[in-house]
Amino acid sequence: MEKEVFTSEAAKALGIGVSTLRNYAVILESKGYGFQRGANNGRIFRKKDLDNIKEMIDSISKEGWTVEQAAEATAAQVASRGEQVLPSAEKEITIGKLTEKIHYLEEKQAELANINEKLTMKVEKLAEKIKDRERDQLLLERLEASRNKKKRRAIAFFRSFMTFSEKKYLRK
Repeated sequence: MEKEVFTSEAAKALGIGVSTLRNYAVILESKGYGFQRGANNGRIFRKKDLDNIKEMIDSISKEGWTVEQAAEATAAQVASRGEQVLPSAEKEITIGKLTEKIHYLEEKQAELANINEKLTMKVEKLAEKIKDRERDQLLLERLEASRNKKKRRAIAFFRSFMTFSEKKYLRK
C-alpha cells in the first residue's frame, strides 16, 4: 500500500505552503482531476498526486505557464496515461454513501418540519391564552373599579342620613 499524506505533510514534501497546495488542488479538481478524501473530507495525497503536482509546479516555474495552464496540462497527462486517482469501485461507494446521507438528511428535514409545525401550533395556542388572560385581567380591573364606585355611592348615600353627632363619631 502506498503512503498517503494529508495537506500539511504534502505541502512540506513539495516545499510549498499549505494554502498554495490547496489552491493547486482546487484548480486541478476543476480540470477533472480527483483526490481521495478522508473521513473529515480532507484531501489525501498519494505519491502519484505529489508527482503530478510537482510536474505542475515545474511547468509553472520552468515554462512560465499560469497555474490554470499547468493544471490543465497535468490533468490531460493523467487522463492520457489512463490513471485514476479514485478507483471506480471507490467512486461508487462514495456515491452510495452520499445517496444514503441525502436520504437520511431528507428524513431528518421532514422530522424537523413536523416539529416546527407542532411548535408553531403551540405558540399560537399560547398567544391565544395570553390574549385571553389580558382580556380577563382588564375585565377584573373594570369590575373592581365598578365595585369601588358603587361602594363610594352607597357610603355617600348613607352619610346623608346620618346626624351630625354620628358623623363626628365616625371621624374619630
